[in-house]
Amino acid sequence: MDLLASDVVVNFVNSKNYPSKVPFFPSENFPEYTGESVDPDNRVYGEVRETLYKLGLDKENFGTKNWNPFKGIIEPGMTVFVKPNTVRHRHLDNKDIFSVITHASILRPILDYICIALENRGRIIIGDSQVIFGRFDKAMEISKIEALLQWYRHQTPVPIECFDLRIVRGSRTWLYGKWGRKRVEQDPRGYRVVDLGHRSCFEGIDPQRLRIAIANHKNMDKFHSKGKHQYVFPKSFLESDVVISIAKLKTHRRTAVTLALKNFMGIPALKDCLPHFTTGSVKEGGDQYIHPSVRKRICLKLHDQIQSNPFVPVKFACAVIKKIIWNTHLLVPFKDNVYEAMWFGNDTLWRTLLDINRIVIYADKEGNIQDVPQRGHFGVIDGIIAGDKDGPVSPNPVPAGVLIAGYNSVLLDVVGSTLIGFDFMKIPMIRKALENHNGGLSLYKGTKEDIRIFDNEGMFNLEEFKKVRNLHFEAHPNWKGHVEL
Repeated sequence: MDLLASDVVVNFVNSKNYPSKVPFFPSENFPEYTGESVDPDNRVYGEVRETLYKLGLDKENFGTKNWNPFKGIIEPGMTVFVKPNTVRHRHLDNKDIFSVITHASILRPILDYICIALENRGRIIIGDSQVIFGRFDKAMEISKIEALLQWYRHQTPVPIECFDLRIVRGSRTWLYGKWGRKRVEQDPRGYRVVDLGHRSCFEGIDPQRLRIAIANHKNMDKFHSKGKHQYVFPKSFLESDVVISIAKLKTHRRTAVTLALKNFMGIPALKDCLPHFTTGSVKEGGDQYIHPSVRKRICLKLHDQIQSNPFVPVKFACAVIKKIIWNTHLLVPFKDNVYEAMWFGNDTLWRTLLDINRIVIYADKEGNIQDVPQRGHFGVIDGIIAGDKDGPVSPNPVPAGVLIAGYNSVLLDVVGSTLIGFDFMKIPMIRKALENHNGGLSLYKGTKEDIRIFDNEGMFNLEEFKKVRNLHFEAHPNWKGHVEL
């Protein structure tokens, strides 16, 4: 991966929706296209193609049968890992699901150009680690990725694998909803614990205060304590040579945006090792909520018991008591409506995300952290249908009609957040990615001034781009007024 690559393309396209006909043939026989069928109604294929061209990929061969946009990124014989965003199988407010997840029509041209670069030698692996209650099979069906792959496997000698990266997924139980877990473990190569040690962004943070709401806090302590900062990764990812990220353009309740950096939250196989918040109020050194609250503190203690106690009667009693205490806010409101750090003051999740992104770049095939990048990277952000307000799983659909592409996740986030009207310097995840170099594991080695943005009207530096492009997305309610340009 070239950590100095500073070019990003922002391509405003005509499409404001996605085609419906699998397998999403291109609208015309492009010179490099090796198929025979076309679909005049599918403009998305050509728009993805145009986006790659505008980035200057294999520019000298564009318009000929030899055009190979991923040349220099992917070589014959490599293993290519493709990471779409299929975070959940439904929109929680029953709105357009494609404001939440990747549509297969974006994946189709990416697969075609990967196969061209591989010259029919190598392997493609597609996977995602959804939220714990997501249904991977349903997401693959709804996104039409499964239908596309069923067809595509008959068109190429390149093996294409697709599986759920999670070790476990959540399942409903009769007890207070969702504490059951079912084994998944679909990765045929298994899993490996990767330790960042002192190079972690959590170095110096009290591990006993780190939490993710859906897991036993004692498990979290096992991964983040005594100089260890460990994450469980699928071996299939670690053994890859290149990762292609296909993210969505949308807002997020804990990180303001979920673009390229956040897309890699869907790589680790076990949620128990992914801190999302630090217990307590800001005054108490946490970010779980804003103001000190005895009731919220008691609810956390009860929740810890619900997650960790092995005895069902104890879980049940704690759940009942927690619900009673929590519902007292209907009579005596809390001083703030924040819980589990879903607000602009979250000082935890950016650390998790930068740790994950460093592993994505610097972990070798055995999961050991090296001093130089270990795999190539290319990223696309799909904003044909984007999402604002209550992202990431219940956003307001926005037909933005834009595709963003580049070599570096940090720069994709800088440009993507700027495009939607957010100040990336107010977003810890992005600001820290630019300035934080724990143990020398930089995610970008250039400067903000080096960034070159190419859109439909020419080339801009970042300051020029701010003045001419603003989609005016509305932030998540708990970020509103704290992130806008």
